[in-house]
Amino acid sequence: MDWFVVNAVGKALRRTRQCLLEPFDLKKWLKLAIIVALAGGGGSSGYNGSTPNTGNSDLPDLPFSYIPNGNVFVDQITSTPDLPLILAIVGSIGLFILILWYISSVMDFVFVESITKNDVRLWESSKRYMRMGLNLFIIRFVLAIGFFAIFIMAALPLIIQMINDPATSFMPMLIAGGMSLVAIILIIWIFSTIIYSFIYLCIPISMYDEIGIIEALEKVVATFRQDWKQMIAYWFGRFILWTGGGVAFGIIILLLMLMPGLLFLLIDGIIYFALSEIVQQSIIWLILAPFAAIEIALLILFSIMGIMPLHVFMKYHMLVFLEKWSKDTTIPFFELADEN
Repeated sequence: MDWFVVNAVGKALRRTRQCLLEPFDLKKWLKLAIIVALAGGGGSSGYNGSTPNTGNSDLPDLPFSYIPNGNVFVDQITSTPDLPLILAIVGSIGLFILILWYISSVMDFVFVESITKNDVRLWESSKRYMRMGLNLFIIRFVLAIGFFAIFIMAALPLIIQMINDPATSFMPMLIAGGMSLVAIILIIWIFSTIIYSFIYLCIPISMYDEIGIIEALEKVVATFRQDWKQMIAYWFGRFILWTGGGVAFGIIILLLMLMPGLLFLLIDGIIYFALSEIVQQSIIWLILAPFAAIEIALLILFSIMGIMPLHVFMKYHMLVFLEKWSKDTTIPFFELADEN
């Protein structure tokens, strides 16, 4: 039995080589790096929930009963004159994240078209897929709300216990219910990974079969029912490829960033010692701040461009697998030079 996930590796490597190196085009690399960054970064935000312990505050170690009136904190928050400003900042951050998430959905279509045609037209492709990107964004948003609701429902007994029994210390209660929450998070991660693997397969089907995302998803599920073994192998194969590629490219990127990083430190050190005898420390740091911002931005750009070939290869691998797995879907690839 031929495993499509294995057979797709060779052709994906040849397409990646021809796309990125034959010929090498720095402008093309930059545009692909921007697409990869936007496609992978939209809507990603996180908060670990930890609160730093400052000063002599022992509040995290105290039982809830020590607090005479929990409503004091609510009254303080609602009565503060900065509440409208806080709400405006939180709302602005939330809106910014949603915009990034929408851009990420559009870029998923742009990425597929760019490497399929081997012709990166960022603005033209973005305009073409704004509507389809919106549909994908809505689906992702609904899924995120659903997964978040499941997590809240799983954590609800712990929340109710903390409310009903405030005399109980927080940490032992969290430890007692932590294992079940970890299990729920793991289950949500597995299901979300499976669902999103289907969604990524839906994107080229929706583009080239000219159907909606939901209809494309139905087509993927129908194909999965007919040939589920290939899909199981696909999940395991992709995990191996992502893990191995991530480690390899991570080492390469660290080595590539070491030289400019040391160079930036040397330049900053020279500027610092040159100015230390002339101006005050505060002015020196004020002068160095723009240089540091530019250097950090350049290092981030280097890292994005360094990891971009892995993303291009993995996207080609997915597309080649999809063409083999979904027989009635034709991907309009550019012609390989070695196939002429």
